[in-house]
Amino acid sequence: MSAVQSSAMQIDTTSINPSTLQSRESRRDGLRQVGFSPFPRVSLDAGQTLGLLINESDSGFCMIASDREEVGDLLRVMVRGLHGHTSRDVVARVVWSEATDAGRCRMGLKLLRENQPQMVRMRYESEHALDRFATNRG
Repeated sequence: MSAVQSSAMQIDTTSINPSTLQSRESRRDGLRQVGFSPFPRVSLDAGQTLGLLINESDSGFCMIASDREEVGDLLRVMVRGLHGHTSRDVVARVVWSEATDAGRCRMGLKLLRENQPQMVRMRYESEHALDRFATNRG
């Protein structure tokens, strides 16, 4: 088990009852690991805080973490897929935050922007290597 997986496993989810929270949109329940940090990042060495996404809707989601973020804070949130790879990268605003009995913090976030995956820029030679290979075999 990786350090990321073991950190996520330590968060107590027994006190989470998302059905008691009011929402105008339908929610999709399910636990998924997230990593988040302040947006924009204020220092290069600022790490990510780990948490669990409890449920999500089209405009936001609810998550639980050990660190409390203030209402109005902007966060860059990376939702992890089954194998730990980032499946979703968003900027969101904390719209509510409350402490849990287990000493954690449950937060509601409104999605502001979906970040697109950054494309790796290839050198000119690499971009056209296949074309040159096909022409030479010709």
